[in-house]
Amino acid sequence: MRIAKLFVLTIIYCVGIFNTTHLSAQPIPSIDVRQDLKNGNASLAGDWALNWGEWTPLAIVNSPESKFKIVQLPNFVSTLVDEKTLNKYRFGTYALKLKNLKSTFKEPVIRMRNVNDAWQAWWIDESGVTQYLGESGKIAKEYDAQQMRFKTYILQLPKNDDSGTLVIYLSAQLYSRAGMYGAFEVTELEQANKSLLSDLASRVALIAIGLLVVFQNILFFIFRPKERVLLLLAMFAFTVLLRATVSTDYAYYLLGDPLLFDVLLRLEYITIVWPAVAGVHFFSCLYPAKYSDLMIKLGYTVVAIVVSFTFLVSLQQVVSYLLYYQVILGIFSLYTLWLIIHSIIDKSHRSTLMFVSGLILFFGVINDVTAALSSSYNLYLAEYTLFLFLFAQTQYHSLRFVSALDTAEHLTDNLQEEVAEKTQELSSRNRELEDKAKYLKIQNDQIKELSETDHLTGLFNRQTFDSYFELQFSEAITQSKNLALVMLDIDNFKKINDTYGHQVGDECLKAVAQYLKQANLRKDDFIARYGGEEIVIILNNTDIKSAQEICQRICDGMSRITLKPELNSVVLTASFGLAEVKFNGANNIDQLLKSADDALYKAKAQGKNQVITAVPA
Repeated sequence: MRIAKLFVLTIIYCVGIFNTTHLSAQPIPSIDVRQDLKNGNASLAGDWALNWGEWTPLAIVNSPESKFKIVQLPNFVSTLVDEKTLNKYRFGTYALKLKNLKSTFKEPVIRMRNVNDAWQAWWIDESGVTQYLGESGKIAKEYDAQQMRFKTYILQLPKNDDSGTLVIYLSAQLYSRAGMYGAFEVTELEQANKSLLSDLASRVALIAIGLLVVFQNILFFIFRPKERVLLLLAMFAFTVLLRATVSTDYAYYLLGDPLLFDVLLRLEYITIVWPAVAGVHFFSCLYPAKYSDLMIKLGYTVVAIVVSFTFLVSLQQVVSYLLYYQVILGIFSLYTLWLIIHSIIDKSHRSTLMFVSGLILFFGVINDVTAALSSSYNLYLAEYTLFLFLFAQTQYHSLRFVSALDTAEHLTDNLQEEVAEKTQELSSRNRELEDKAKYLKIQNDQIKELSETDHLTGLFNRQTFDSYFELQFSEAITQSKNLALVMLDIDNFKKINDTYGHQVGDECLKAVAQYLKQANLRKDDFIARYGGEEIVIILNNTDIKSAQEICQRICDGMSRITLKPELNSVVLTASFGLAEVKFNGANNIDQLLKSADDALYKAKAQGKNQVITAVPA
């Protein structure tokens, strides 16, 4: 009995060891970049291997000795690791196997802008040979030893290996919400460089607008010191410009000094709050309210406290209090929005326009707060909306400033001379208005012609045909007049397009349209492009016999159309369907259109290049 119990316990122990070994040796997930390729990019989102609290040696990354667990990326480490472990260990190892790399990409790269804190990347090929890929700074197991340099790093993967393991060592000594977040994709080096340059160009344009706003408003304020709103607008623009400069990844990339990273990051956190306070000051000047002065004083007091706190405490503490910075930003943004709403209630000048722009700014702020808290959504818009708003404000105040200067100059002139000048000016303006009226009439006629005609053939378009046809049909019915409708379709047009190309097809359409314009039709007859290669002709006051003669003459002349020398091999013919109101007994437009269309279909079916008259109902 004892032997049996011992045997059972031995079996349970062996099974337990097997299960423990099996659970601790989870294989590293793999991604086939060829299968996931979309629009030139292969997404790396999904299963990754993570070993938190240890930098797994490269030699055992792919062995059963590694202690990886499977996690879903993109994600912050704080959502993947429990708080106790994260507080104890601020470093770890990510790993992912990539397949079909060489056969899919010429120069595969990954943009690493969405990795918080310092990282170091390695590659292990199928034979176990390791290769250093790059780093964003010095990784370390203690905060004082870690160094951060830049974020906009393009990580080049081996272009001669088809498969291998990507290993990323992370040192999360600064950010509690560290990790690999955002859209990680394998792409071509050329495409990544284009994307980086495009981002840089938009950022440079943004900063250029900011500089224009700042200097232009300061210049205007120097000439007109009473306009304090110009100085406040310049200060508001400066804070936004400073924010755009220090928060951009390219600032870290271009400077690259780990010591400057500390200063730039502190400035970045200060400029979360400062622009909001400057905005409150600017809007309070435009739309003063009961507690505006108190709010301005409170705002600058808060800015002073934020600056002192940000530069006195450690950078780790600054980063950990991000939520408080965002709360302050939200409070002052809401107060700014309230000022604008209050101005609408009081019906202040331009308050409605200001409310729309202020609402856009507010949603831009909400969007940026959401992006800062999300691991998958990383689109920041507040700076762009702010600069557009500031630029619009600057142009408005510039025009107002110039107008004020003009008014002041006029008031200094002699009144009698000004009256004489004004009289002469009015006379000149009258002449200009007469000339402009003539010009506008010509322009109006041209616009009307463009709206009524088909841009390719120069014939009337479908919309114009529908309106004209409805009018003529109604007149023909009420006044018992003849009204013939011709529908013609160029024969073998699809074959011409397929054989010679759509450009030749367009030339054929133009040639047929030119021929019809010169076909000696009467002045009140109407030609329009109905759609594709189909053309309609309305023959007013024309009985069925006369209409048949006109159609046959046009049909016979089609084959003699002269095309370009290189298109001499193209012979143009057309099939015609003819219907007439009285002859076919049409009671409405649809009946007449259907009769002509049926006749056209019959002409096509009976060999083309002929005229078929619709049979009376």
